[in-house]
Amino acid sequence: MLLRWKLGVVVGGGVGAGHEVCLRLGRSGASVLVVDADAAAAEATAAEVRRSRVSAWSLQADLATEPHDDQLVAGRARDLGGADLVITTGLGARTALGLGRLLLDDPVLVPGPRDLDGSRTAAAVLGLLRDAAADPVVLL
Repeated sequence: MLLRWKLGVVVGGGVGAGHEVCLRLGRSGASVLVVDADAAAAEATAAEVRRSRVSAWSLQADLATEPHDDQLVAGRARDLGGADLVITTGLGARTALGLGRLLLDDPVLVPGPRDLDGSRTAAAVLGLLRDAAADPVVLL
């Protein structure tokens, strides 16, 4: 999958591996919607992504504890033209796939690496995305 001009939704993108994934998506030419329970962390990540001269937005939402925040994320992604890929950190497979069904036409759950540091995880995720068919949901 060519990442340039795509919109990636990264849940848990404010810190750790999610933060690194956001930065690498931006460097690859993708726009990023950074979703995190911590609004300040999400905005800081979005600001850093924008330094790569791509669009990035932040959204405060906690999909792990708030059952209706998935609708909030889906609505914002639709406002931005629709998501092309979803990366989640800290969510179970059922929640991640449920979000994928809201955001993508035909979501495919792709398990990502969990035992690597943030930078190596981000590199592995981008490799998975480049090799993926349309509508991937990467679960970290």
